[in-house]
Amino acid sequence: MGIARGTIRLLLEEHRRHPFTGCSILQLGRSTVYCTRRELARWAAWHDVRLAPVAEPRLSHDPRLARQGCLDDRTFFSSLGFAEVRSCDIADWEGADYLFDLNRPAPEELHGRFDVVFETGTSVQVFDLPELLHNVHRLLAPGGRAIHAAVPSNNHVDLGFYMACPTLFADYYAANGYSLDAQYLCEYVPYWHAARLHSEPWKIYRYTPGSLDAASYGRFGGRQVAVFAVATKAEGATGGVVPQLGQYRRSWERYADRAAHPAAPAGELARVGRLEGLLRRHPALARATRPAKWLVERLHRLRPGPMPPLVARY
Repeated sequence: MGIARGTIRLLLEEHRRHPFTGCSILQLGRSTVYCTRRELARWAAWHDVRLAPVAEPRLSHDPRLARQGCLDDRTFFSSLGFAEVRSCDIADWEGADYLFDLNRPAPEELHGRFDVVFETGTSVQVFDLPELLHNVHRLLAPGGRAIHAAVPSNNHVDLGFYMACPTLFADYYAANGYSLDAQYLCEYVPYWHAARLHSEPWKIYRYTPGSLDAASYGRFGGRQVAVFAVATKAEGATGGVVPQLGQYRRSWERYADRAAHPAAPAGELARVGRLEGLLRRHPALARATRPAKWLVERLHRLRPGPMPPLVARY
């Protein structure tokens, strides 16, 4: 799992908002870091973050990245102020501290053990995604933060079992009583060189539930997109509540509101209803407008659909 420039910048911004000093972190899969200490120092200065001194800085466990001066995960997170840096995995291929299967409940001795649980895409590579999210809850200490960083979303075919829609984290954490502190869409064009992930500056969009409704059906564009989300385990938070999809929950609320206030003007629904009624009464008109509808849809797909607010370029 990799921590690229855009993820690093967002982590620095999160550190500035709520410092990691003295915290413990558990990585779901040991992270590969795609930056040097000089690059990290430069980006930290941009975010007005003071890096912590590291007694024995180490280079990446991947020798190809070590030759380029890339940091290892423990040095990277220690530089952000973490006092304890741990990792877990299902296999010992990268030297993780704990070995267990996230498709099953995490070991009880680790429950409530960590201030931060961090992942960069492990969630879409574990088949039992609800169990993984429940494990994040189990592993977090009260008041701890779940950080889902650059989780693959749009245009990541076969990189995992799933591509994560941002509503997944918004709906899950809301249903389970967490505070959702930040959620972004990261849009980028990646390329690999000498085993290191590079990209042009990431476009960072602030996501709120419903902000992508107009782009849901093929109007998003062709770039790769990942999700960055931070949620805090509030008092009384749970991990096993099954969420309902936010767009339908909002529809149910609107339906209930219309049922409670039948005299309220129907607005757009009334106009759509009149148009559908007209087309049903005149089948020839419906057939004649179909090519125009097809052309409009094709034109829409030549340009990106409406996007949430662009808040940064990292």
